[in-house]
Amino acid sequence: MTLDRSAAAPPADHARAERILAAARELLLAWGYKRVTVDEIARRARIGKGTLYLHWKTKQTLFAELLRRELDEVLGVLAAEVRENPAAALPSKLVREVFLQQTRNPVTRAIHAGDSDILGALAVTPAGRPVIQELGFHTLLARLVEVWRTHGLMTVTAPAADQIYTIDAVLTGFITGGLAVPGEDVRPDHRAELLGHTIKAALETSVTPDEAVLREAAQEVLAALDAARGTLMT
Repeated sequence: MTLDRSAAAPPADHARAERILAAARELLLAWGYKRVTVDEIARRARIGKGTLYLHWKTKQTLFAELLRRELDEVLGVLAAEVRENPAAALPSKLVREVFLQQTRNPVTRAIHAGDSDILGALAVTPAGRPVIQELGFHTLLARLVEVWRTHGLMTVTAPAADQIYTIDAVLTGFITGGLAVPGEDVRPDHRAELLGHTIKAALETSVTPDEAVLREAAQEVLAALDAARGTLMT
């Protein structure tokens, strides 16, 4: 799989492009990437196969666009939360919200979990990197940790790289669920609370942040989210 968008044609009809993406999403979740064909997507979208190729030249570029759109939607929700309430920019709050968005969106959950049953060849790039890395999640997480450490919202007793790994590993574990205790046995909202408590206890400082500091940090978190969205959709 490649996430290069150079093969994607500029949409001549926005509504039609959205219908194609919606059809591709439905089929991806129902059948998995490997079984979905361009013919079936075109049929589901009620267009000709040739018309689909006016928008995306290959099945891979179509689904790469879909993955970008899904992750961009999640980042947009996170940004809206932070704009409404600066406290949502705290590590425990933001990671908790990421988890909740993943539970509500099966495509982004599959992206983060590297679910090959759904994503098939999309799960890993030709270079062997998980698609979640290719979509910029690690870069965003590294920037967020830098912001949190700079503004005293996260401890600095451990290296930033260790904290990045901790957040990624814990979040992934909560998304994929446990082995001894299946995640399905615990309500998503309760799992989200447990995740927030875990991140807070492991990484946040014990000092309640000053309101002005929190607002300043929230603006930098927003800038990081907006930058990630911009990179994602270019």
